[in-house]
Amino acid sequence: MVEDTLFEFESDRSREEIAAYLRALAAEFDTDGPVTFRDGEYALAVTPPASAAFDVEVEREDGDGGSELEIELEIEWSENGTESSAERVESLDPDVGIQFTPESDDGEPSQGRFEVYRDRADEWRWRLVHRNGNIIADGGEGYSSKQSAIKGLRSVQHNAPGARIEDVE
Repeated sequence: MVEDTLFEFESDRSREEIAAYLRALAAEFDTDGPVTFRDGEYALAVTPPASAAFDVEVEREDGDGGSELEIELEIEWSENGTESSAERVESLDPDVGIQFTPESDDGEPSQGRFEVYRDRADEWRWRLVHRNGNIIADGGEGYSSKQSAIKGLRSVQHNAPGARIEDVE
């Protein structure tokens, strides 16, 4: 069997950044559409089937420099006879897909998190929640699909970092 690595990214990240990435991955995986991985240069869209083998493994490796701990999460399925696919995507909306944000110079972890949820009218919504539990912002509208709500919050993430404050009277 020949193994071909289609996407790989490795970087030292804080626990908060890793958790945010895993939440974004879970949100993409929770939709019926593709799961898109981005590394800034290109994107890979993978469409998983309805069910797959899920493996969680914690390993300790002892060596000359001491020991290392590793957590491996693996989701595996056969491409034979399924509607799954994996394809490199060249031109992709910058608000689609999951990727680590560029490493910041200030080293400050985010004080908030985005939440995606269904409201009482069975529409998808997003909100930005401070670590103290206060809602800082929300999308202001319901979306028909979870993927659309995620696209809306990604647009805010992408377009707002340098937003200026305007006094509107």
